[in-house]
Amino acid sequence: MDITITNQAELLGQFRDVHNKIEAAKHNTEAEIKRAHDKAAAEFGEKLRAMEERQAFAGKQAAEPVGGEAALVSRFTRSDGSINLVRSVERVQFAGQAVDVVRDGLFTDAPATAWDAELKQIALAATIYRSVTGRAPVTLRGRLLAHAAKAPTAGGFRASLEKTIAKSISDTSGSGAEWIPDTPISALYEDFFTANGIAALFATVSINGPIIVPKITDTGRPYLKGKASTNDPDQYTASDVTSDSQTIESAGFAARFIVDDAATEDAIFALAPEIARRAARAISDGYEDCMVNGDTTATHQDAIATWNLRSRWGATGLGGSGDHRRGFLGFRALAVDRSCTVDLTASQTAAGVMGSVVGAMGELSASDIALLTSPEVLYKKLMVDSSVLTVDKMGAAATILTGQLASIGGHPLFASRWMGADLANTGLFTGSGALSGLVAVSRGEFAHYQSRSVMVEQDKDITRGIYNIVATQRKSMRTLSSSGQKVVFYAYNML
Repeated sequence: MDITITNQAELLGQFRDVHNKIEAAKHNTEAEIKRAHDKAAAEFGEKLRAMEERQAFAGKQAAEPVGGEAALVSRFTRSDGSINLVRSVERVQFAGQAVDVVRDGLFTDAPATAWDAELKQIALAATIYRSVTGRAPVTLRGRLLAHAAKAPTAGGFRASLEKTIAKSISDTSGSGAEWIPDTPISALYEDFFTANGIAALFATVSINGPIIVPKITDTGRPYLKGKASTNDPDQYTASDVTSDSQTIESAGFAARFIVDDAATEDAIFALAPEIARRAARAISDGYEDCMVNGDTTATHQDAIATWNLRSRWGATGLGGSGDHRRGFLGFRALAVDRSCTVDLTASQTAAGVMGSVVGAMGELSASDIALLTSPEVLYKKLMVDSSVLTVDKMGAAATILTGQLASIGGHPLFASRWMGADLANTGLFTGSGALSGLVAVSRGEFAHYQSRSVMVEQDKDITRGIYNIVATQRKSMRTLSSSGQKVVFYAYNML
């Protein structure tokens, strides 16, 4: 079966055709039909994963240039006519007063034209090479100077840049390679580190380390206001409220990769984007896995020591204290803790999801709810239900969220590879089982709390002849809701 994906609507349309052909083959036995569905579901999941990764990385190699040549001159030219290579503070005269203004740097800030976008990428590769090898990037230096010679001439920019570079070279020792500014290596990773799949459904809040959020756990009650019929009228009836607080601390995620110490400059230049992709993918995959399957108890609810979900994490080193699925409390574990679960064996339909899952969330069933399930459940159970409206049938006027594949009762439905299809009939991973599930999440009740974006560090291991490069981030997903609120609901025993 050869299926080509160009967008989400085409994905659903093609697999619906596959399903119809399987069902139409009446001469097939029930076992043959099941095998055909299983094969189609497996390919569906793989194609969906590939599509999500392409969308996550598409166009993220560098920021889009904004402003053109006019912005190139105005943003990066200092008051003395020189070009500002790295972001810095410049003292200028304004309204008769000396004021400090932040001046964007040609190598360190968002590009204004395609020319300086490419300049930044060359300089970034030079920084990586110099950082991990300790050697001067001679070849890249020549490439950088050749590209600088092609700078736009508008507003005298090229002439100013040439003078600035010439002065920088004369002011440095050795071959002059040191004049290349140390473009922040984290910039490369931030370009690639985008919200991937279900993480993009929730808002992000920046915090400075752990924070304590005060809460009022009870609501006030209104009473009728009495009339002032005497000189000493009764006081208004007071409401009793209870105060509480919740501490929020972000979890740390890390991805480590290795560069051989024999790597050449050209190899580093070509390898840099791939290193960024791998670091971004590792951290985002681990974070989204924790969103669905995380648990903070000492004994994780799932047998994660043997859980290599969809063969993503390898067969060894799982389940320890550093396992990413211990980072914070995920949707499944939170639903179990709050007794918000249901065995959906007998009603794996749109009506079953609406009545037994969304409807079970009480008043929050009318909130902004997202439905997350596995590719297998979506293909085998929900897509065959005519009440499930897939994106290829929604029409141009419909509001379709990024990654959304269908809708049930107006609630967007997403397929996530992190909802496994290897669960036991209890809804947990025990090491045996071939079942899956679905979670309904009130989007407004959850948020990502981030205390630090991606940071990249590197160090040489002289005993192995390698350079370790480690990307880290501090971020957690939390809900501020009380333990009695049904902000998430987990349906299990599906398939």
